Amino acid sequence: MTVAENKNKEALRWAPVAILLVLALVAPAFGDSAIAVVVPLLLALVLACLNVMQRRRR
Repeated sequence: MTVAENKNKEALRWAPVAILLVLALVAPAFGDSAIAVVVPLLLALVLACLNVMQRRRR
């Protein structure tokens, strides 16, 4: 694999984490639901941990 392909895969792996973080930041603007903030943050944390674990295996 080339360096560019590795960077693309890395970016695709972190994109869902970024999207979930943005959702968690924007959620309070649409209401006072704590679940709307906590669930995306927890999912982003889980995905980030999985990404780090995958990276360490290689």
